[in-house]
Amino acid sequence: MASSLTVMHTAVFKSHRELVRGRISLRPLNHRLNSFTPLRCSSVGQDAVITLHVGGMMCDGCANSVKKILESRPQVLSADVNLTSETAIVSPVPVAPTALKQLGEELARHLTTCGFASSLRDQEDSS
Repeated sequence: MASSLTVMHTAVFKSHRELVRGRISLRPLNHRLNSFTPLRCSSVGQDAVITLHVGGMMCDGCANSVKKILESRPQVLSADVNLTSETAIVSPVPVAPTALKQLGEELARHLTTCGFASSLRDQEDSS
């Protein structure tokens, strides 16, 4: 057992030395990682967003907490929180247009249970 660990440790250490000395190139890996394009669903446009009214935010730390809470949900791609206007604009994963309102209400309920009184804004109010 000890000899196999020594061999594995030596191999890893040798690879690290080669990496530090510039013998191993990471460019192909970086290129592949940076060229990833997320798949889009044709039923929802790229501009589909959910606008929430979020109360109870007193500082930038609160706004950052709201952002983290929203982005921790699996249905959310990203969230932009504005402390001054007390709004959160959420970009959801592709969902059917009929499910967008339901998702917004679910996110508002979740924020409310986390301590930030929240409600879904109508699309007319968000402009």
